[in-house]
Amino acid sequence: MGAILITTTNKTDLQLFIDLAKRVGVKASSVSDEEILDLGLLNAMEEGKKTKFVPKDKIMDKLGRHGK
Repeated sequence: MGAILITTTNKTDLQLFIDLAKRVGVKASSVSDEEILDLGLLNAMEEGKKTKFVPKDKIMDKLGRHGK
């Protein structure tokens, strides 16, 4: 299964694409700009969970700012 994202500038065009999708027999739904941002944040959080935790002092040592 795949997906396509089409961004429109007005609700009329959006409805046109939704109607077209229904006419050809595919499922269609719309998402708001806020929902798109939420999905981006979720993806970033999921990616962050895949990395190992690094303590602040190790990061500061690497940056050469430890103790400053």
